[in-house]
Order: sequence, then structure tokens, then C-alpha cells
Amino acid sequence: MKFQGKRISVLGLGITGFYTGLFLKKNGADVFISDIKKKYELKKEYLDKLEQLGCHIKTGGYDEEAILSSDILVLSPGVPSKSDIVKKAREYGVEVIGEIELAYRFCPWPIIAITGTNGKSTVTTMIAHVLEQSGARVFAGGNLGKPFISCFLEDQSWDFIVLEISSFQLETIKEFCPFVSIILNISPDHMDRYKSFQDYASTKLKIFQNQKENSFLILNDDDPILSQIKAEKVKLLRFGQEKGYNRSAFLERDFIKVCFNGVEMEFSTKDISLVGEHNVINTMPVLLVSSILKIKKGVIQNAISSFKPLPHRLEPVFEKKGIIFIDDSKSTNVDSAVKAIQGINRPVVLIAGGKNKGLDFSYLAEKAKNSVKHVVLIGESAYSMFMEFKNKGISTEMACDMYEAVSKAVSKAQSGDVVLLSPACASFDMFKDYSHRGEVFKEAVRKIFNEK
Repeated sequence: MKFQGKRISVLGLGITGFYTGLFLKKNGADVFISDIKKKYELKKEYLDKLEQLGCHIKTGGYDEEAILSSDILVLSPGVPSKSDIVKKAREYGVEVIGEIELAYRFCPWPIIAITGTNGKSTVTTMIAHVLEQSGARVFAGGNLGKPFISCFLEDQSWDFIVLEISSFQLETIKEFCPFVSIILNISPDHMDRYKSFQDYASTKLKIFQNQKENSFLILNDDDPILSQIKAEKVKLLRFGQEKGYNRSAFLERDFIKVCFNGVEMEFSTKDISLVGEHNVINTMPVLLVSSILKIKKGVIQNAISSFKPLPHRLEPVFEKKGIIFIDDSKSTNVDSAVKAIQGINRPVVLIAGGKNKGLDFSYLAEKAKNSVKHVVLIGESAYSMFMEFKNKGISTEMACDMYEAVSKAVSKAQSGDVVLLSPACASFDMFKDYSHRGEVFKEAVRKIFNEK
């Protein structure tokens, strides 16, 4: 694909739009970038750099004239593929793709792509860690850290591209074809963007739609949707908690057993450094990818033992008076919060709440009633969550901000308890993003105990 003399519009000027603009300009395109946000809401460094390179930028709305006269329209993940301006562009014959599809069309390296409702970042990072420990040059990004397109702007080549892929990014793929695709699980999320759970689930399944016989699809066989998937073209590997028909990875006592191409290996679960039983399951696709790539067992074992939990993902951050404080701010849906609670073998004082994404909190309350001793709620969804927890007989109260929430949680916690921030909601009602929410939680804990 050549861009010399092509007019290309980019919607969204966050980190994805920024790197997409840099790449397109570097390759000779006439670049138009629009964002509905006002100029002061966007990163000045992005604006300055792109304007300096000669990109045309419109803020506070989309440049419809430029979009409709474009050869290609590239969407950032935050822009819904079914929005009015995108529909209109298609009607005018403009090709609409996302940044993932754009980058794929230039990518000469094998891609390992990971999607799912929960666990994507952990699995993506762990796979990259194992590959790096084996000596490979690895680019890890996508929905995690740097956008896929930025790999072409670094002064080196890669052995593997490891990508976390969100449903938003999968909406706009056409030819995207990973060497290995992984689907970890599918549970309700982003119901404020999708018309139904089926619509959301179908989008997730697009990750393997273009794969061929020489590629691999790895599925969680315990997931009710994924267990029904039949893939004719691709080599299908399944994993799950118990040994089952055609499962290539499963638990057997305190070991994960991996069976691939007639070779069996065992890995001790005691060497996995992550909190929670679900992270033992999340390690299985990592081991399967390692087997596909013929990485030595000793390298794999050392890598999963040395892997550190990512910030804000069941991250133990503080311990005082026998109380452990865990930051799971990345938990932005019900299923992830349930897994966090179930993965902690101590009484839990839960801090939850935030911006609801159209999810049902009754399931969270039901699953929490046996292990959560008290709940403190914040944010827009606090009242609706309050009613669900009270209906299940769980001691519950509300707080106006994170500091008050932590203070109330500490007053209810005893030695041996865990104070867990696992919001089950988006963060944008009170915070910049989930990482900001997690940092505010950590700061509140330090302040309450007068720790630096």
C-alpha cells in the first residue's frame, strides 16, 4: 500500500491517532486529523508535533468535508464504527479501517493477538516476557501501551508482535490475520456501546475470521461461548481447569499440564507469581504459545516465575496492621470484580463503583455475599450498586471520594482482611482513567497511615 498523494483522514487524537498521523505523514500521505474534543482537552505535545509535520488538524468536531473526500478513513478505537460520520463516509465510498488493520497491512512479522473481556493485558505482557527471556525481539502493544502502528517508527525490526486487541479495535478489521489468536473469555462489557451481548461477543470472535491452516486459535474451553466454537481452517487448541476431551492445557493437582504435538510438559502452579486462581488459568495460553514456538521448558518456567503483576491488576500495594491493600482498579466490569473477589482467600472489604457501562450488578452482589464482609461504594453507580448489595444482606455504605472510601474501609477491616479496590465500573466519572484511580487509591492508603 502506497500513500504518496493519498488523502487520509484520522478520527481521534489520542495516542492512537497521534502515532497513526506520524506513520502516515512519514509515508507521504496528506493527513487530516479530527477530534470532537476541544483543543485544550488534547495533549499539546501531540498537536504541536503533528502540526509541525504538516498534518491538518480540526478540534471541537469532525472535518466532514475532509473526511468525505478522503481515500481512506482511519478510526481510533474510541470512535464507534457505527457513528453517523463513519456511516456517511462509507456511503461516499471512503474505505473505513482501524489502526490495527492499517498496521497489519504493513507488518512482515508474525503476530500473536490476544482478546477477551478480562485478563488481556496480563496474558499479553506475560507472553512478551517469555519470548524476551528466550532471546526474541518483541514488540508488545495494541490496546496495551503503545499502538501497533508505532512499531514501525522504532529503529529496529522484530521477531514477534504481541498485541492486546479490544472489541473496539476488532470492529474495523478486514484482512487482519494473526499467526496465533487467543480468546480468554467473553462476558458482558461495554453494553453502553453495543446493542446486545451477542453483538459484543460476535465482535470478539472476529479475531480469527481470516486465519488459515498454518495458524493457531487458542480458546478457553470453560467459557460457555468459546466451548461451542468450531474452527475448520485454523489449528484449534483448548484449555480449561479440568482435563477434558481435546484440551491441550489443564490443571492436574498443583500442576498445569500442557500437551502439544505429542509432547507433554508440567509446570508448577506454585511458581506463578500472580494473585488469584483465574491467573493460573490465564497462564495456560501463555504456555501453549510457548509450546507452539518451541521455547525450552526451563526458559518458560523461569519466565513465569519472574513475571511481575502489572500495576492496578490485583496488585498488592500495602500492608499494615495485618490488613493487605490490593489495587485492582483495572477491574472495569462485573466479571473481573467477581474473579478478583473469588481469587482472594481472605475476608474482603470491597471498594467499588464508578461509571456504569450498562452492566447488571446483581450478579456481583450474589457472588460477593459469602466472602465480602463490607462494601464501600463511590461514583455515579454508587446508589444502584448499594441497593443490590443491601438486597443480598451485605453491609454497605457510600463515600463521596476515594479518600473517604479508604477511610471507611479501614474502619471495617481487621487483621487478616483484604481491602480490595475492584470497581466493576469505568473510571471516567471521577478520574482520568483506571490508572489514575489506582494511584489515588494508593495515595489515600499512604495518607491514612502517614506513610511516604
